[in-house]
Amino acid sequence: MADDAPRRDAALVALDWGTSSFRGWLLDAAGGVLDEVRTDDGTLRCSAGTGSAPERAAAFERTFARLCGPWLERHPDLPVLGAGMVGSNHGWADAGYLDVPARLSRLADHLTPVPAAGSVVHLVPGLRVVGPDPDVLRGEEVQLLGALEETREEGGAPLATAVLPGTHSKWVRLDGDRVTGFATVMTGELYGLLLRDSILARLAEDGPHGDPAAGRDAVDQEAFDRGLDTDARRGDERGLAALLFTARTLVMAGALRPAQVADYVSGLLVGSEVRHALRADPAALVTVCASPATARRYRRALERHGAAVRTAGEDVAVRGLWRVARDAGLVTGAPLPGARTSERTTTLSSTEEGTS
Repeated sequence: MADDAPRRDAALVALDWGTSSFRGWLLDAAGGVLDEVRTDDGTLRCSAGTGSAPERAAAFERTFARLCGPWLERHPDLPVLGAGMVGSNHGWADAGYLDVPARLSRLADHLTPVPAAGSVVHLVPGLRVVGPDPDVLRGEEVQLLGALEETREEGGAPLATAVLPGTHSKWVRLDGDRVTGFATVMTGELYGLLLRDSILARLAEDGPHGDPAAGRDAVDQEAFDRGLDTDARRGDERGLAALLFTARTLVMAGALRPAQVADYVSGLLVGSEVRHALRADPAALVTVCASPATARRYRRALERHGAAVRTAGEDVAVRGLWRVARDAGLVTGAPLPGARTSERTTTLSSTEEGTS
């Protein structure tokens, strides 16, 4: 965390607090990033060992004070806005859900305030599909709002279909700022389990990975494309579970190198996800909200199935949080194009205490 005082006036602390990671931003009056902190203090780590809601809340408050306290000491009474699993029923406090169809512009009307060490953290609700196929998302709603802001700035076709890859990928349909439906696919979690706990893990020379891209910039394109092609040709005939076993038999037959197993499995999983998503909801243009490494994989799969691809910037979560804060009256002013320049980014391990 930066020890020197920011050169611009601080206006908001924005939090994207997920299951496995914590991201916090100190934003100025135009929504520009003054300072940033990223750690592995996700909600699962934070709540580990807590046996009651008060104990859990106290653990979250301690983590928040450790990571963001220096900002609030320099800028007392600064508003704080948080999204992600921190607002789940096993997070700091349950922020609830808005039922779909729901307008993203209404998120600001349903914030849950949580007192925290002399401050108040406002938690953003998630979205929920009710009916015979219930579904939920939490955290992606602010990414979608940020992607909408980015799309409006850049012009072009409106945002209608978006995929947010991750441990649990979300495929979302929108009409303006109105989310009309979404579906969750456990691609990333399946990938992590397969490459860590299955028989395929013994073959993969690169070791376990957490999701189909796992933050890896390098990809064995031949192996990944082979997975995409195999799913496209034989996914309906044999099914994904059967095709996954071919990662073992191809190695046994000398047709696939052990080092290629991870990317071949990634191709099978991403290919199956994309193919079924487009079959259920055909889309000519899909917006991908992901890191560059992950976006490249989804672009390749989507384009193989005839969809055009538009990628959203990596700052869509912070842009969405800023928009919610403006709508809620926590901050004033409008975001300025090109204002998102970070002066300092700090990554802490969960074992570091105090300020850096």
